[in-house]
Amino acid sequence: MKKILSSLLIIMCSLVSFANPDVIILCPDGNDKDHTEYFDPADKPEVYYDRDNQEIILVADGFASSYDVDIFSMSSMQCVLYTTISGYGDTIDVSSLPDDDYKIVISTPYHNIYEGYFTNY
Repeated sequence: MKKILSSLLIIMCSLVSFANPDVIILCPDGNDKDHTEYFDPADKPEVYYDRDNQEIILVADGFASSYDVDIFSMSSMQCVLYTTISGYGDTIDVSSLPDDDYKIVISTPYHNIYEGYFTNY
């Protein structure tokens, strides 16, 4: 019985992972060196790139009141999109951006800055 349940759980998890958008791994930038704890700061959001809908999905729990989001083109090193997102998260439409590699920079009211990368194509 345990083997059947384990197998079923593994299959369900693998099916869910195929349906999810790509995770954008966020790393603290150089200004965040004083965070030496083992856990992420409470204001760190989760960020995903939905390739099918060409959206960035920012998931947060409201700890921060808002997030400032900058998206930079890696080929031109120019800021191509700037927005402010609710502290509970939202989506950002990136369908107007040309095919390129991008860097996303997320700033919080607590002076934490997180960076991640995605490819829009």
